[in-house]
Amino acid sequence: MRSTVRLTGPHACLACLVLGLVLASTAGVGLAAPSGEVSQPEEVLVDEVVAVVNKHVITLSKVRQESALILVERRGEEGLAHQITKAFMSQVLDFLINQQVLLDEARRVKLPQVSDEEIRRLLSGFKARFLDAETFARFLFTHSMTEDGIIEVLVRHLRVERLKESKVRSIPKLSEAAVRSYYEANQARFGGADYQTVAEAIRHRLAGERKDKELARWVWALRRRAEVKVLVEMAHVEGDAP
Repeated sequence: MRSTVRLTGPHACLACLVLGLVLASTAGVGLAAPSGEVSQPEEVLVDEVVAVVNKHVITLSKVRQESALILVERRGEEGLAHQITKAFMSQVLDFLINQQVLLDEARRVKLPQVSDEEIRRLLSGFKARFLDAETFARFLFTHSMTEDGIIEVLVRHLRVERLKESKVRSIPKLSEAAVRSYYEANQARFGGADYQTVAEAIRHRLAGERKDKELARWVWALRRRAEVKVLVEMAHVEGDAP
């Protein structure tokens, strides 16, 4: 039998908003059974808190919805037929935790909000990934989502990407000495090409590696300072998402 998550301390009030154990009764009174006995209220799990990030709740339904949306963003119409596995949901949960940490940072540094025109373009671009309006409506219905919910996710993605871009601009540029040093240490890999021929390709590669490394280090530092609690591992949830 599956257990529910119970939180104590500062997270309890947050969890009760979404981890709703709805009682099948009126005013908390048990229902009368045909035999005349009073039955006990039935507990129905509406949603489950799987993580808390800086007092922001992440629910199981949110992980499933984000998973479905990401598949459409990456694969378009083809993503609709892709099964959402527990392994993928585990990656998405980690992604959501990082997103929330970065969104809090965006608020802290007062990153500009996304404009109404940008929001219209985001939603229009997402809808364009579907064959027609009916397919998009079916996607919303299947995953219990709304257009406003889609917009919220797309705006979050954009704000986080812009925050990352601002961080990238602060990373020092590669020196010419670093590019030449890499060339001299790896000349055999370039098939005898001279330095001027391959310098730009080396610079591009090294800059990409440095960017990825610095961003990962920065996100990890922000996450370590944040209050992150993972309450449910995706491997333990019941069934895969639709």
